[in-house]
Amino acid sequence: MLQTQKILCDRYQLEQKLSETAGRQTWLARDLSRQEKVVIKLLCFNDQVHWENVRLFEREGKVLKELQHPQIPQYQNYFCVEEQLLWFGLVQEYIPAWSLKELLAQGKIFTEVEARKIAKDVLNILVYLHGLSPPVIHRDIKPSNLLLSEDGQIYLIDFGAVQDNAARAGATFTVVGTYGYAPLEQFGGRASAASDIYALGATLIHLLTGIAPADLPNLDSRFRFAHLVNLNPGFVRWLEQMTQPNLGKRFSSAEEALTVLEENEKAISTIVNSQLPSDRIKIKKTPNNLQIKISRMVWENRMRFITSTGLFILLSIILGYWLKWWVYGIGWLYIVYIFILLLIQSSNLIFFLLETNLKFSQQDFEIELKIWGITLSKQRGKVLDIDKIFVSKNELFLGVGIKEYSTGWLTDAEYLWLIAEIKQWLGLK
Repeated sequence: MLQTQKILCDRYQLEQKLSETAGRQTWLARDLSRQEKVVIKLLCFNDQVHWENVRLFEREGKVLKELQHPQIPQYQNYFCVEEQLLWFGLVQEYIPAWSLKELLAQGKIFTEVEARKIAKDVLNILVYLHGLSPPVIHRDIKPSNLLLSEDGQIYLIDFGAVQDNAARAGATFTVVGTYGYAPLEQFGGRASAASDIYALGATLIHLLTGIAPADLPNLDSRFRFAHLVNLNPGFVRWLEQMTQPNLGKRFSSAEEALTVLEENEKAISTIVNSQLPSDRIKIKKTPNNLQIKISRMVWENRMRFITSTGLFILLSIILGYWLKWWVYGIGWLYIVYIFILLLIQSSNLIFFLLETNLKFSQQDFEIELKIWGITLSKQRGKVLDIDKIFVSKNELFLGVGIKEYSTGWLTDAEYLWLIAEIKQWLGLK
């Protein structure tokens, strides 16, 4: 009978039971030889435990023994002890931390900044695990298996479901995982690096919404969570791609997911003026808002307009004086001039008086066209409905299904720059 203060193997003194399931117990103990705390996972071999469970337990110890990562508790020992029943023990480094599951149970809802940091930390761990030969697939990433220490460090624990075999075409593996966090292909007996990516995405959505993935609304096996939180649209799309049920549409590697996330973070950071393609474009970016102002006040065209107007009036005065009807001549010729000017130079007139404002929030977007500060038109839509951005007939368009929203006219260089900025902020490919 295992109880507090009991000493196992003449070395480990049990101090506190951390968890217990059928045939399994996890204890906080003291290593008397080192006088330091350790965590001991114990598996009882009885009628309720099959040899497959013992095999998985031994495999966990074998895998942990080979892992060397600062955010994975270190393996220390493996033993067997007979206390009326046969117990297998796995000893690991103790990390003073709370599991994310415990924090959620206390009512904590994680912010976007916190979720992004957790995402990057875990992805870096997965880069290490998946990069081993053969790759190590965790197969059970969820809030209870992620620890958050007091200094903000994330640790990945519980490798009991780990797959240390290299995935092979046609190969099948033991079906493990937690419903809601594990993707469909894993329950089909096949797991890959992309399976851990799905589980991480589902975990992050749980942290942000406070709702377990199994309880979230879904459509076509896809989580519907964007309406429950206020997040940068690029981060929402990143989470959606992390949790794509279709394996071909999901990130294929932790490196790819990490790169896209870092690109999105760069896209929502404060703009550096030297990056702007022209001084007539003003941009302001935060994780929650993107504002772009395009001014049409082009100095060269305005000077051409003023110069041509002045010369025409001067010629009208000279001609009118020479013809002795300058009083009437100036008036009539000026009217004719204005009419011709509006026909010939209307594009220039609009060009330097027009202002385009593009505003993107976490939920909506707006395109506003103005002349001399007077609003000509406003177009509005939902940010997450935008599925494409393209140029047609020298105009930039935002595509929402079959509907298109025009932003006006720009140069080729400005188009390329502006499309890249909007796509990165929105998380569009």
